[in-house]
Amino acid sequence: MKDVFDPLADIERALAAQAGWTWFDDYLLYTCGIVESMTAGRGAQIRSNPTRVRLEPGEICFADGGVRWFTWRGIVAHPGPAPRHIQIRTPLDAIYQWGADVQRQRVEAAAQPRWVAEPPGSAMISNRRIQLANPGRAFSVRWSTLAGIDLVAPDLVGCRFPDHSGAVQQLQIRTSWAPLVFVTAALQHFPHHPLLRNGTWLPAGFEDKCHLAGKKCPNVRIPG
Repeated sequence: MKDVFDPLADIERALAAQAGWTWFDDYLLYTCGIVESMTAGRGAQIRSNPTRVRLEPGEICFADGGVRWFTWRGIVAHPGPAPRHIQIRTPLDAIYQWGADVQRQRVEAAAQPRWVAEPPGSAMISNRRIQLANPGRAFSVRWSTLAGIDLVAPDLVGCRFPDHSGAVQQLQIRTSWAPLVFVTAALQHFPHHPLLRNGTWLPAGFEDKCHLAGKKCPNVRIPG
């Protein structure tokens, strides 16, 4: 394809640079476009993006990219037998006791509730689910199965859902598409979520930033 000179392109880049526009703002602006289409009843007309994930009939891939996720691990009731206490009589006994103390501390630490980081992977975000995959595992979480979802930080979304046994699982997903994950799920299944109702899912002043950067932002802060 032959390159065509566009004098407005340089102007747009200059305006964006002056406004402090970043790649994350591009993600937010794309998300605003998705929200506009969904709230206007045009969700089925959104163009599906390329993905290696096998899509279901009627499923639309909104985004596909890198991700880190964290699994909540609750208190372990029986972490294993505690190391026995050694009566110190010789220097060698002291070394053994030191090793036993280290082992005990590790056992106690493993029993504490905490977020456990999974290896880096990829996420496919669609109108129906998010699929998470890394070299060790792959699974999907459907928006319809969520018990709750929150935008914890601009790039971090947390959610709760029951697994196949009925036990509630908790995930935190760190991705540049976190706002997209949140609004896609919330618009369909949590329309009264406070972040949707008060518009704080979108950073304050984002519309003004778009204007300064010469970009058009749809009016979707509080979806109608």
